[in-house]
Amino acid sequence: MHRWLHATLSVAVLTLGLGASGGAADLPKATQKALAKLKLDASVMNGLDAELNVPKAWIDGAAKEDGAIILGTWRERQFLGITEAFKERYPGVKLNYHRAGTSARGIRVAIALREGRVIADVLTSVADAYFHFKRLKALADLRELPGFKNLAADHAAKDGTWASFKLSFRCLGYNTDLVKKADLPKTWDDLVASPRWRGGKLGVTNHPNAWLLALWAAKGEKWGQEFTRLLFTEVDPQQRKEGMTAATALTVAGEFHANLPAPEWRAKTYADKGAPVGYHCPEPVPITVSQIVMLDKAKNKNAARIFINWLLSREGQILQYAETANVPIHKGLQDPRFIPFADTIIGKPSIVRDDELIGSDLHKLVAKTWASYWTKPVGKGRKGKKKRKKKKKKE
Repeated sequence: MHRWLHATLSVAVLTLGLGASGGAADLPKATQKALAKLKLDASVMNGLDAELNVPKAWIDGAAKEDGAIILGTWRERQFLGITEAFKERYPGVKLNYHRAGTSARGIRVAIALREGRVIADVLTSVADAYFHFKRLKALADLRELPGFKNLAADHAAKDGTWASFKLSFRCLGYNTDLVKKADLPKTWDDLVASPRWRGGKLGVTNHPNAWLLALWAAKGEKWGQEFTRLLFTEVDPQQRKEGMTAATALTVAGEFHANLPAPEWRAKTYADKGAPVGYHCPEPVPITVSQIVMLDKAKNKNAARIFINWLLSREGQILQYAETANVPIHKGLQDPRFIPFADTIIGKPSIVRDDELIGSDLHKLVAKTWASYWTKPVGKGRKGKKKRKKKKKKE
C-alpha cells in the first residue's frame, strides 16, 4: 500500500510548469491537435526527446520489416487515432493492428508458440495467459526501452517481461440523486459496517479480481475472509450478471444506489452528459494496470520496440488519453487533469494489483471464497429485487 498518486502529483505539477525541450511547432501535427483538444500547453511534453531516443539501428531495422503485428483491445478507430502522431514521427515504421478477444491475443498465441509459430509481435492485456508466456520464456525484456523508466516500480514487471500502458480504478459508482456524499464509506470496512448499503442498495458484479484480489493481498487472508462474509451476509447486495459498464448504467437509472466495481471512465462519460452519477473510492484505492508485452521471438522486433517505447512516452500516453480517456501510466502525467474524479482518488493510499497474483494460490482462494457466496444468494438484496420486479408488472 502506498501514496503513489499523492507523491507523484507534486512532481508532475512542477514538471508541467517547465519549458519543453522543443517548441510546439516541433511536435507532430496530430500531437498539436491533441494538446489543443485537451487545452494543454506544449510544456507537458518536457523530456520527450530523451524518452524517444531509441538506437538508430532499431529505426533502420524497422524500415526493412513487414510491420509489427499488434493484437490489442483498442477499437480499430481508436488505434488509428492514437497512432496518428506515431506515423508522422516514424513514417518508415509499419504497424499492423488487429483488435482481438482475450483468447485470440493470449492462449492462441501461446499455443502457436508451442507449435513453433510466431503469429504476433506485441500483445496487450494478456490477462491469465501471461503465465503461459512466462513458463514458455516467450516474453522479451522491455527494460532496454528508454520508456520503461517512465513507469513506477509497481507498474512494470521486475524482470521486464511486461509494462503497463494504462491504469484503471475500481471503486464505487453511485447515483447522486439517491446518495449523499456524507454517506459514502471512507474505508472498505466502513462499507460493510454501515446499514446504509444493506438490503439491495448496492449492486455487485462478478469481478472480484478487479478490486478484491488486491485488497486481500494487501490486508491479509483473515481480513479478506471476514470482509467477503460481511459483504454477502450483512450488506446483502444485488448480485448482478451484467458487466461493470452495464451495472454503472443501472446505477444511473436508479436500479440500485451504487455499484461495485465501477470503471471510472464509464462513470465520467455519464457524468459529462449530465447523468446523476458520481464516483467514490474507499481507502485504499484499488488500481489495476493493463499490460503490454513483446514476444522474444517477434519477427518484427524493431518496429515492436519502437511502438511500445512510443506508447509509454508522454506523447503516446497523451494521444491515448485524447482518444480513449484512459488514465496515463507515465509518472510525469499523474495530474488531476488526466484523472477522472481526482478528488476521490489523489492523496489516498492505493493498492496496485500485482498481476503475478493471477493464477497464484491466493487468487484461487479468493475465487473459491467468492464463488461460495456468489452461487448461494440469500437475503433481502435478492428478494428485494424480485419484489421490485413484481411491483412493476402490476403497475
